[in-house]
Amino acid sequence: MPRLTDLSQELLLQIVHFLIESDGPCKWDNHDVPGRLQAITGLSQTSNIFYRLLSPFLFRNIILHNTKKFGDAVRYLAITSQRAYVKVLYFKAVATGSESQHSHDIDRDFPSSVKSVLSNLAIFPNLETLILDFDLKNVKVDDFADFMQSYDEETERQIIEAEGKQAWRALQKQAFDAITTKDSNRSRELVVKTCPLKATSLFGSDQMDQWLAQLQSFSFQVRARDEGAGWCTNTFYCFHHYVENLDLYFFNALTNVTRLTISGHEDGAVGLTEMHQALVPLSSEHLPKLRELEMRWYFIQETFVDFLKAHSTTLESWGFYADDWDINEPLPEDEPCWHRFFHAYAASKPSALRHVTVVPETVPLELDDETVQLQEDWKKQGKERRAFAYARIDDKYGMLIEDEDENTRALRRGHDMEGWKELLAVVRANKEKPAA
Repeated sequence: MPRLTDLSQELLLQIVHFLIESDGPCKWDNHDVPGRLQAITGLSQTSNIFYRLLSPFLFRNIILHNTKKFGDAVRYLAITSQRAYVKVLYFKAVATGSESQHSHDIDRDFPSSVKSVLSNLAIFPNLETLILDFDLKNVKVDDFADFMQSYDEETERQIIEAEGKQAWRALQKQAFDAITTKDSNRSRELVVKTCPLKATSLFGSDQMDQWLAQLQSFSFQVRARDEGAGWCTNTFYCFHHYVENLDLYFFNALTNVTRLTISGHEDGAVGLTEMHQALVPLSSEHLPKLRELEMRWYFIQETFVDFLKAHSTTLESWGFYADDWDINEPLPEDEPCWHRFFHAYAASKPSALRHVTVVPETVPLELDDETVQLQEDWKKQGKERRAFAYARIDDKYGMLIEDEDENTRALRRGHDMEGWKELLAVVRANKEKPAA
């Protein structure tokens, strides 16, 4: 009876490629195992041939929870030949103590097996990316509110004391201490997916800065939640203090990073200094080797334009992106508006820029009869016209509010589109230049 494994090596590889590549990237970090990954896992268990062919995919992305069970499993993987396939290590951490009662068990939250992995990332010789995710989604409402509600800037001594009392602070400190040890200097990319928005005593230390200096890619995401009564993350003092000190915590040491991603959140858009907003402290001196820049849930501001200008000879690609919530990218309702931003950046003649993206291209509009007619006329005349998103922050609760009226007014004026075309002309001219 013919068997699947009787097929030629070429056909077997095509089957494997189809399973891995179909429907886009696999969401390997999802709690629910996707059907495709389940199918791949099942197929790998049918024969040694498929196990060998699928191992590079199965072991490419590894999840490490802060439990003894996961720590022991990953440590075992590290002594097998499959360790060579590991490219991404996703550390997903949950603190089990109570913030309101100042109780925690660091040995339970950060067992020795987990510490052993994170403090010796060199055990995975081909590791490229380390993801840190301090999962605050399931924290009890009272604990979350108690943890977030601090109104005074902490001294170094107070930070150290908090790390001895508060579960999340202790866990964060232990994790950063482990990954920044000398033996752990391995990954080229750090993704801070979720963090407690409280400083650790390691920030700004030689140990931390030396580890950050070897990174080539850095991604920071402010992903949080409301505190149970509708107040968004950006209404808390700790949100503003943390975001506005990212230079001291990270940026100052990122001297070799070529790719940067900064992501706000619908409960905490970043970029401005108005109420319930936080200015991201990117200066002209930061990230001198930057080539790629992505901003999500980010309000543009004058200092950001200055940052782009300062990197005009190195920055090849930048973009504003919508994120996973299918809500439009937040941008300011007043200065600097899109057309002034586009014009200012184009006027600086960024010589390295070859790719620029602003999405979504379709934004919510107030479609009255006059606007609809204008759109129809533009289409008939072959005129290219698109809108760029504007938004504002609610003064009380901090939620993001899309500004359909301003989107519509800006679309009808057409100034944003003029500035956009001016910038695209610079990009096209750069692409036509002969390669250096």
